[in-house]
Amino acid sequence: MSEMPLVLKVGGRETAPSGALPKVVDFVVRLQRTGRAVVVVHGGGEEVTARAAELGLATRKVDGQRVTDGALLEVVLEVLAGRINARLVHALSEAGVPSVGISGHSARLLPVTLAGDPPGSLGLVGEPTGARVRILRSLLAEGYTPVVAPIGTDQDGGLYNVNADLAAGAIAAGLGAEFLLITDVPHVRDASGAPVRSIGLPEVPEFLSSGAARDGMIPKVTAATRALAGGARSVWVGSIAGLGDAGPLDGAGTVFLPAARVRPIPLLPRKSREARR
Repeated sequence: MSEMPLVLKVGGRETAPSGALPKVVDFVVRLQRTGRAVVVVHGGGEEVTARAAELGLATRKVDGQRVTDGALLEVVLEVLAGRINARLVHALSEAGVPSVGISGHSARLLPVTLAGDPPGSLGLVGEPTGARVRILRSLLAEGYTPVVAPIGTDQDGGLYNVNADLAAGAIAAGLGAEFLLITDVPHVRDASGAPVRSIGLPEVPEFLSSGAARDGMIPKVTAATRALAGGARSVWVGSIAGLGDAGPLDGAGTVFLPAARVRPIPLLPRKSREARR
């Protein structure tokens, strides 16, 4: 296997049985054929929402993160650490990819503090403070593909719901990995709606304040930024259709760069931003 692993984050549309799951599995198979070591980190928010509704539990999100109380945490554990994680492991194993399902609390992989502004305002939601990736390196060295559910733990051993994008970004940084963040849109878009082919880290604060990233795109941009700043080798955000045999296709998706681009991203004037809010 290649010394530099690849962290692949997939969401609910990529893990649903009727969704893009076969494409995800096929991509991992193709990566393994090229000798790449892969860590898969998954979300599954839509299934969590559906299961919560079945149980009569309401869903509320703030900046793309689910406000989580004790009852909702049980649903998150059931759906993410149970149903979806097992589904991915089974699909990969059936395709000939030796896989092991774990969660972010396995070997304290994802240490967290309280998330939200102020901290704790999202309930039992954790903000990754890094990633203890020894367990992942051990599994990769043995030829296994780890499949990680985004559950974190605090210093007292308490369990927390963790946004899957942020979890994957922390793991990519910890491994010094290439980070591919799969979403349901082909590119990150600027405030005018135009696709952004690349974005430099110095541009991200203004990009976020412009209102270009909304709802679920906010943690994706944040995760990409933190991963690159924290040690990830490269960061790419795009759809599963933008991936070829060994990685992103030329011109597909959005690449995050450590330095500012020569041509800055066009942003809407302040009045236009305020009108969009």
